[in-house]
Amino acid sequence: MLIRLLGIVLGAVAAWQFAQRLPLGRGYALAGPVFAAVLLCTALLAQRFAPRPAAAGPRSASLTIRRIRDYLPRFPAYVAGISTVLLVLLLVGTTTAGGPDSEGRLGRAFTRVCGEFSTTNGPWPGSYYSIPILTATGVCLVLTLIALQAVARRPRLPGDEGTRRRAAEVIVSGYGIAVLTPLAGCAALTVNVISAGQCGLHRLDALAVAAGTGVVLVGLFWIYVVSVLLFGRKAPS
Repeated sequence: MLIRLLGIVLGAVAAWQFAQRLPLGRGYALAGPVFAAVLLCTALLAQRFAPRPAAAGPRSASLTIRRIRDYLPRFPAYVAGISTVLLVLLLVGTTTAGGPDSEGRLGRAFTRVCGEFSTTNGPWPGSYYSIPILTATGVCLVLTLIALQAVARRPRLPGDEGTRRRAAEVIVSGYGIAVLTPLAGCAALTVNVISAGQCGLHRLDALAVAAGTGVVLVGLFWIYVVSVLLFGRKAPS
């Protein structure tokens, strides 16, 4: 419990520092993954210092095969997995459509051609933002798998199944924050930039409508995974 709270505090401080120090919004784009990376590292530390069976005296080993999926919180894991796919798809699309801004920075602007005219707006979640985001979330995914493996393989103590499941909740919800935070930001940027460059006053852009709906859903899921991180779930999966 104490290590988890320490991870939340240190993660929040690290995320704030990144948000303030990296230019042109890159720090805000990476705030979620930075928070999660710190939290996941402290989760690994917590497994390292978890109680172990006594070394002296007779010992017995359980023949039960312990797997990561045995401890995964089902709905948070689904949310994190689907959000990962959506983030990759969104960033692949925005990276493909992105172009240089007025200073020549690749992937920071979106140009739309409307007949004989064209409009360029930004900031756009192209390669300038997508490459760091995907790299950081990839690191968080690796840390998540390592931490879950540590939870599953830690020596068993009588009555510690609840503790293991709570640790898995913290790990998965931390990774969910790593994915959902940039997903919400990138979806919101996509809506804003596409809406600003629409051709015609009454034309609805399917991508903007889909992204706008996604922002609302992602926000709700973000609140959910934060509540799981802080308070746990009311019922087991």
